[in-house]
Amino acid sequence: MKRFSSLVLITALAAAFIASPVFADDDEAPIVRGSVTVTVYDGIADDLLSAGLNQAGLMSPVPPGFADPLHPTPAELRRRAIHGNYRGIVDTVPAGGMGLLWGPQSPGAPSFADATPGLIPGVEYRAYLAVAHRHRHVHVINVPAAVQIPHHFNKDKPCIVAAAPSGSRSLYGGMAIAEWGLFKGCAVALPGKGTDTGFHLLGGEAGAYAVDDIDGVFGPAETIGDDAQFAVTPSRRLDEYLAANPYRIATMHAHSQRNPERFWGEFTLKGIEFAFWALNDHFDTKGKQRFDRKNTIVIAAGASNGGGMALRALEDDDKGLIDGLVVTEPNIGPKDGRFVIRFGDDPPFDPAGRGIYDSMTLMSVYAPCAALSPTLAGTPFFGLPPLGGAAPGAPQNRCTSLKEKGLVSGNTIAEQAASALAAIRAHGYASAQDWGIASHEWLSLWRALQVTYANAYGRFEVQDNVCGVSFAAVGPTLQPAPIAEAVAKRLFADSSGIPPTGGVNLIADDAANGPILENFAVSRSTGRADLNLDSALCFRSLATGEGLSRREDSANHVRMKFGTREIQTTGGLHGKPAIIIHGRRDALVFPNLHSRAYYALNQERERSKSRLSYIEVSTGQHFDTFISSLFLGLTGAQFAPLHYYFVNAMDSMYAHLTAGAALPPSQVVRPTPRGLAPYTSANVPDLLPLPALMPAPSDRIVFGDGVLAIPE
Repeated sequence: MKRFSSLVLITALAAAFIASPVFADDDEAPIVRGSVTVTVYDGIADDLLSAGLNQAGLMSPVPPGFADPLHPTPAELRRRAIHGNYRGIVDTVPAGGMGLLWGPQSPGAPSFADATPGLIPGVEYRAYLAVAHRHRHVHVINVPAAVQIPHHFNKDKPCIVAAAPSGSRSLYGGMAIAEWGLFKGCAVALPGKGTDTGFHLLGGEAGAYAVDDIDGVFGPAETIGDDAQFAVTPSRRLDEYLAANPYRIATMHAHSQRNPERFWGEFTLKGIEFAFWALNDHFDTKGKQRFDRKNTIVIAAGASNGGGMALRALEDDDKGLIDGLVVTEPNIGPKDGRFVIRFGDDPPFDPAGRGIYDSMTLMSVYAPCAALSPTLAGTPFFGLPPLGGAAPGAPQNRCTSLKEKGLVSGNTIAEQAASALAAIRAHGYASAQDWGIASHEWLSLWRALQVTYANAYGRFEVQDNVCGVSFAAVGPTLQPAPIAEAVAKRLFADSSGIPPTGGVNLIADDAANGPILENFAVSRSTGRADLNLDSALCFRSLATGEGLSRREDSANHVRMKFGTREIQTTGGLHGKPAIIIHGRRDALVFPNLHSRAYYALNQERERSKSRLSYIEVSTGQHFDTFISSLFLGLTGAQFAPLHYYFVNAMDSMYAHLTAGAALPPSQVVRPTPRGLAPYTSANVPDLLPLPALMPAPSDRIVFGDGVLAIPE
């Protein structure tokens, strides 16, 4: 089977689909808009899972390049995007499980007589989902989606895996999740999430490559037009803003003005409907719905934001498209319930009133100081300045500035750091997550996240310049500068969707020495280089409503409260079988505020009808990709990979849906990290068990009388 790379074929296919709208299976609502592109991959030089990179290519930390960096092709961009997105989810070193527990050439991978070992032949459909959410100040908002149908798809036992992308990544952000489905011979739905990798380079110097299309190819906004992933509408107010703030960049997640998170469920369901349509088209059912929700198993799956996306889809699934769900470390914002969480002998904790934006802004304020606590000595990156540099003494200056503002107590840096740590602890950040304070601060995670999420939840325009932080490339003086053309043209492949990413940085516009790269900012209120405390407090006030002095600030707080309420979830899963897996040591998406709280809300709402299992991994954390790299200590790997549990849970869910096998009950599992030794096929069951039978009573997670009890 040869890969059809001819532009004539692709154009002909696209033209045919333009003339025939893609409809859902039981109504006239279109699933996608515009044309559908179909590409066949022969599994010899290119494929569905790794874009031809195979296991060795995915393991390589060096991303695939371009024949001409100024003119990257769609195939080159796809290959590089898959490389980065796959590596963003799993541990890709052999000792950590690559090639044994997962990977294109692991024991569970399929093989084909006429394909290169490790490559999966098949067909890929791509299009924009048909969504009606527009805003008068945003000219173009498109959500890309793909459907992959492997060569060994079993028409007699059809299945679909909806692999939602993690983070703010685009459609290929779920490739490591999709691997299980491709191995099993399922079709894979790869829906975007409305965050994606759509950029609008607003400076006039980038006019020839201002926006990108579904392939990630950049061009002029007027040329790409409505086929752009994202473009803002020109206006006099925008022109005035850019005259004073040149070289700025708008991103789809931050500046689409529609709070995309509230539509994540809809995007996933649209992606599943697109998969049904693609299956019927590919197998030429001649207008008959050979594959539909009645005869095809559908499992929604995802990690992190992708996990939250899949959960939202199951909540929103009034058509009954989804049969089961498996997610890991989901970013999910449950509504307040009437329950508390009891961990071991600790006092009960009430998660009510706390969400992801509340968490990230609190951490943004206090974590730079808390990371200096001597109690964290020995944790990854303790005592180091942020990645990419910062002004000398900036973390210590943050402690001093917090003390002056009455936000921490103590006369020494150590005492002030202890006070900051106590503020974090009261929010629901458990001691099991302390290991990650210094490393996550080193990555500047909280300062990065709060900017994008504030703009998204408040539906702000780029020219609103919320809390004085914008996006731009920087030059040698750390001030905004034109983004290099070659850097811009690979943003689709290199970006995670949230700056700083792919050469797009955070700019502190209101700093005393601004505009400047944020970590070097001098705050006006303190006169210190304290990691832009002024903006951190501004973002925090949008969540709390405290410290507001201007009418505009109060209005922004109201907008933020409305936006964060929009993304709250109900916990209602229609009684469908579901498994949530979360690492106890997750220092980014706190278990107390997300998976634990969501599970308790589900139990409170669905009671005996609930079929949700919650698996808490005692030595799991959020970033499997860093286990054997950034988080590798002197004693070796100190965390167990959650992705192994994802694979096991998918096996369990498939066996349950096809053969009625029992699902694992809610429990704590206690794997031993591998340390300096590699995983082997002989010791994995001992290290990483996922019991299908009832666990020991001491490891049971139970809910009753308004209390979720988690064994220590």
